[in-house]
Amino acid sequence: MGQTAADTAREVELTRKQMEAKVAKLSERAPEEARKLAKRVVFAVITVVAVVATRKLIDKLWERVTGELPPTKVENDD
Repeated sequence: MGQTAADTAREVELTRKQMEAKVAKLSERAPEEARKLAKRVVFAVITVVAVVATRKLIDKLWERVTGELPPTKVENDD
C-alpha cells in the first residue's frame, strides 16, 4: 500500500484495471474453451458407445461361432 491515501487509491485503481483486463481476456476465450470442452464430451460419449457396441458384437459372434456363452457372461461356480 502507498504512503498516502492518494497513493493507495491509485494502487487500488491500477489493480482494479488489471483485474478488469484479465476478466475481459477470459471472457473472450470462454466460447473457445466451451467448444473444446464440448468436443471432448462428444468424443467421450462416442467412444463409450463404440466400446459397448463392439463388446456386444463380439459376444454375439462368440455365441454364434462357439455355441456357448462368451467368457464375460459365464458365471464361475466356486
